[in-house]
Amino acid sequence: MSLKSDFYKRLSVILTISALVLISVIIYKGREVLLEDMKDKGESIARVLSTVTMDAMLTHDYGTMERYVRQVAEEKDIVSLRIVRDDGEVLAEAKEGKEGPDAMKVSYPIEIGGSGLGKVEVSFAMTRVNALSRNIIISAVVFILAVHIIGLVLNNAIVNSLLICPITALIGGTRTIKEGNLKDRIILDAGNEFEELAAAFNDMAASLDANFNDLMKGRKDIQTEKIKLETIVQSLADGLFVSNSDGLIVSFNNSAEYISGYKEQEVLGMHCEEVFKTRLCADACALHNEDKTIRNKETEIITKDGRRRIVSVSSAIIRDSDGRTLGGVQTFRDITDDKQQQGMLCQAEKLAAIGQMSAGLAHEINNPLGNVLGYARLLLKDNSLSNVQREKLEIIAEQARKGSSVVQGLLDFSRQSISIRESVSLNAIIENVVRLLSPQAQKSGIGIEQELADIPYIQADPRQIEQVIFNLVLNAMQAIDTSGAVRVTTGQTASGNVEIRVKDTGPGITEELQCKIFDPFYTTKPVGKGTGLGLSICLGIIRDHNGTINVESRIGEGATFIVRLPSEKENHG
Repeated sequence: MSLKSDFYKRLSVILTISALVLISVIIYKGREVLLEDMKDKGESIARVLSTVTMDAMLTHDYGTMERYVRQVAEEKDIVSLRIVRDDGEVLAEAKEGKEGPDAMKVSYPIEIGGSGLGKVEVSFAMTRVNALSRNIIISAVVFILAVHIIGLVLNNAIVNSLLICPITALIGGTRTIKEGNLKDRIILDAGNEFEELAAAFNDMAASLDANFNDLMKGRKDIQTEKIKLETIVQSLADGLFVSNSDGLIVSFNNSAEYISGYKEQEVLGMHCEEVFKTRLCADACALHNEDKTIRNKETEIITKDGRRRIVSVSSAIIRDSDGRTLGGVQTFRDITDDKQQQGMLCQAEKLAAIGQMSAGLAHEINNPLGNVLGYARLLLKDNSLSNVQREKLEIIAEQARKGSSVVQGLLDFSRQSISIRESVSLNAIIENVVRLLSPQAQKSGIGIEQELADIPYIQADPRQIEQVIFNLVLNAMQAIDTSGAVRVTTGQTASGNVEIRVKDTGPGITEELQCKIFDPFYTTKPVGKGTGLGLSICLGIIRDHNGTINVESRIGEGATFIVRLPSEKENHG
């Protein structure tokens, strides 16, 4: 219900009650006056009549009394008039029997010398009183209704002017503010408190407008800075993730996605340990190292596809203005390739020096060994040799051949042999190597599995590439003690290179040994079982073909040798 309706409802109730009370009072007082007037009139008539009839009463002149009574009874309001003796006998009476139940009776005594002789009784009809009362009621009702209506009209005009219009204007102003239009102002010339209230509303709207403009400008500035910051974060070459005070990841940039293989939506709300599955969080996350400054801490992560990558991590705590911890920000850079390249560079420098030395030694040793082997073979043709002499010459020839084999390895290692390149199918070479080594593997209880993808051809020396694959598969078989499996797979990388993976189920290679296995003459095999040149020669051949060879291994999980070579298309490009 509106304020106006409620006001008029209450006002109508008050006016109605007031009118009813006023009408009741007017009717009561009017009737009281009429009755009092009629009573006075009756007493006057009775007094006069008692005076004029006293003598007739004393003389028992009842005719005279009857005449007086009838004359007086002609008054139209009198419905009954009689003279009664003090013993109750009616001496004279007019209009007998016409007295109604609502008649008004007035009596006056007839006395002489203080002695009562009787009384005069006059009864008046209430018709005129009742009629006058009805007229008074009607007039009062009409008057009060007229006053009520006029009052309502006047009140409506006054209330509209003084209350409703200002309140309506204020309501309109507040709705305008609610709708966000803070430029409009309430125009009110009331000259009272409403005008002051309107002015206060206008001041409030102006203040809100100014504050809102400042807020919108600040919000726009913040949004601009947020976009800038987001662009910077997403364009960083380093991976970046932000965690809240509970250690849950709330932001994960593009580089973090690229390095880890996880999409941001996959890791949001997860703990660092759940994503990377390593000691990265314990080693370098800000929340785990609040009292430390973490810069370029080397640790590891495991990517979504299970690869182990070496990363360099820096982190910092995020605090609010009161110094409370809100979370942490971590940046990490994949330095696996850098580490490998650094190792490869050192290895290359080492191999270059050893290669030069090996080439010189091979030439210096090969000639004398050839002479020893040639003379030994020549002497063995002499039929006059004793068995002991022949046996000793055969030992000399065998040892010369072994020495020559070492020298040939040195020559291969120093890359003095010429490679003849042609279009080669890696899958075909792998199938041939597996076919050659399968009998030996079966004897040792080792299975060789192949998963060869549809890959492009490469430009390579097939003999040298076969030598590399043969060496890698044979090493994998020798790394397995009793029974196990060697798995050879091929595929193509995102950059277009052809990839070969040789994985065994052996004991694995320690990190310390991983740094040495490509060194010349380094071997973990028993004496006489290897020269330590096999992986060094493989490394030299692959580099000569503009490729890379790496090893991934964890103790107890076997080892995987990964060879990547440019495809024939890449070579032509």
